[in-house]
Amino acid sequence: MAGQMTAVQPAYEVPAAEPQWNARKPSSALGARRVGCVLALLLSDVLAMALALWLAVLVRAHVFPQLRVPTPAEAFRFSHYIGHAWIWLLFLVFLVAEGLYTQRRTLWNEVGHLTKATGLGLLAVLAAIALGKLSLEFSRVTILLMGILLLVLLPASRLWTKRFLAHLNLWRKPLLILGAADTAHLVLRGINQDPVLGYHAIGLLDDDGRKQRRCLGKSYGQDVHVLGPLAMAPDILWEGRAKDILIAMPGLDEDRLVKLVRQLQGLCESIYVVPKLWGLPMMNLQIDGFLQQQVLMLKVSNNLAKPWNGWLKRGFDLFVGSVLTALASPIMAIIAVFIKVSSKGPVFFAQDRLGYRGRAFRCMKFRSMYVDGDAQLDAFLKQDPQLAAEWAKYAKLRTKDPRLTPLGLFLRRWSLDELPQLLNVLRGDMSLVGPRPYLHREQARITNHLATILDARPGMTGFWQVNGRNELTLEDRARLEVWYVQNWTLWLDVIILVKTFKAVLLRNSA
Repeated sequence: MAGQMTAVQPAYEVPAAEPQWNARKPSSALGARRVGCVLALLLSDVLAMALALWLAVLVRAHVFPQLRVPTPAEAFRFSHYIGHAWIWLLFLVFLVAEGLYTQRRTLWNEVGHLTKATGLGLLAVLAAIALGKLSLEFSRVTILLMGILLLVLLPASRLWTKRFLAHLNLWRKPLLILGAADTAHLVLRGINQDPVLGYHAIGLLDDDGRKQRRCLGKSYGQDVHVLGPLAMAPDILWEGRAKDILIAMPGLDEDRLVKLVRQLQGLCESIYVVPKLWGLPMMNLQIDGFLQQQVLMLKVSNNLAKPWNGWLKRGFDLFVGSVLTALASPIMAIIAVFIKVSSKGPVFFAQDRLGYRGRAFRCMKFRSMYVDGDAQLDAFLKQDPQLAAEWAKYAKLRTKDPRLTPLGLFLRRWSLDELPQLLNVLRGDMSLVGPRPYLHREQARITNHLATILDARPGMTGFWQVNGRNELTLEDRARLEVWYVQNWTLWLDVIILVKTFKAVLLRNSA
């Protein structure tokens, strides 16, 4: 047995006949591709700025002409801003400082850095106008509108630019994955679903002989196979078939992982490591350590436990919730009329739910069911054991729900029945984003997660709604909501809101 265990030990040693480092220079073709990508992104950003500025000038001139601010006539012309290159350069400086032309990031990570760069660039331009006493030359409202528009136009233009570059095989970067277990499957799926990252998985390596030559998925339409044992990694990197490595072996022994990284680091440009830290918060994770002692530390913050973050989240709810309520009021009035004339019963449906820190509250919705819906449900579940099992597993019916009125089915389909919850948000019972408002009878099924879930206000939407929705059991939803509470940041709320609108408008569940 001991001899067998020794036989399967991975061979991590770099071949002895290793050429000198100066022989491993990037090819001129590779350098040209990278320069081309940088120039394309730079052009994309400049065009996005031009479009944002043109729209800002247009809106300022025709939508807000009633503002009584002393503004020169040329400030209402797009051509006036073209000659002031310093405005454009200030935004570009912050884009460069955020590494947006040199670093590969996942989609929402890049959007976050774009938002930061745009905000800093906007502040720098407004400060320059104020300090330089240039308020009589420029419209500050126009500059502010430009910055707001850039928050949308920059990510959109970069997304399509990178997709176009990937189509031309310019943005794709070959990636070698070490490991072929479940973690590698998740990594491969994440790479395929992220067009901004731009990695092309060329294959996987694993010392398990049973997995050799097995196809584990696709990358850019091409099959991804297990190419061989881990010992092949140096040769693949040496030949230039891959430039970066991702180690997806969270169960690997620490000493062997460190040795592997040290041996491969000089052969590639970047190494990603998936650590054995499942469930650990990642959105508020910070890396620190003691340099002299070479000790690495991971700092995990409980953001929602900090009072100022609670105030920030509440302020965000009040501001965005007020805007959404104002915009949705006409729609809500129309829905109320249709509910009243289409079926008997009240317009609204209020139900006791578990709230923040366990306090009960009345959760508001438009009535989407018949008045005797619960009685219909009991009879329906008795007649159909399969649907009864579905109700027991998911705490909802994903296919046919006999309680729903025809109008209610439409409201549920487009999530319009939840619009009255905006009133719960403004009252402070709920948040725009948060855990699901659970029923009192569901406490027993989520006992292990309940304390963490109740540390946040229930939300109109949440992490589970954009990550599985109807495919998740009640227990799965609870686990995702624990992850949300432990990982909360305001940026995560923004991501979930954007993904919610996308899921509703595209009729997509995730």
